[in-house]
Amino acid sequence: MEHLIVLAVQCIISLFVFYTLIRWYIHPRLSKQNFSGILSFLLIMNVFRYLPLSLFMPGQVSELFPQYLKGVVAYGDLASAMLALVSLFLVRRESPLARPMVWLFSMVSVLDMVIVLSLAMSEKVYQLDLGANYFTVSVYVPMLMVIQWTILQMLTSKTLR
Repeated sequence: MEHLIVLAVQCIISLFVFYTLIRWYIHPRLSKQNFSGILSFLLIMNVFRYLPLSLFMPGQVSELFPQYLKGVVAYGDLASAMLALVSLFLVRRESPLARPMVWLFSMVSVLDMVIVLSLAMSEKVYQLDLGANYFTVSVYVPMLMVIQWTILQMLTSKTLR
C-alpha cells in the first residue's frame, strides 16, 4: 500500500477515535462550573509539543528530511507548547488574562498546524523514515487537531461565558 494512503487511513482513524473520546467524555461534562478544569486538561495535552525538538537529534528521522522543515516543526511546536503552558497557569489562577492568552495560543497553534502540514505534504516527508516521529504524525497530531477544535468551541460558546 502507498505510504500516503497508509498515513491517511491511520490519521482518519485517530481523528475518529479522539473525536469520539471528546464527545463521550468531555462534552457531557462541559459547563461554566468546570470550564477551567476541562480547559486545563486540554492545554496540558499541548504542553508536550516541545517533543519535536527531537527532530534535531541524530538518527531520529531520515537524513533526507529537509533541515528547514525540522526548524519549522520544532520551533512552531515549541512556541505552541510555551503558550499552552502560560495559558494553563493563567487559567488555573483564574486570571483575566487567561482567555486572551488561550486565544493567542489557539491562533498560533492552528497557524502552526496549517503551515507544517502544508509544508510536510509538499515535501512528501511521508515517504521518508520518520522513526518514532511517525507516531506523532499518525496519533498525536490528530489528537491535537481534535483538542484544538474543542478549545475553539469552548472559547466561542455563548453558554460557557
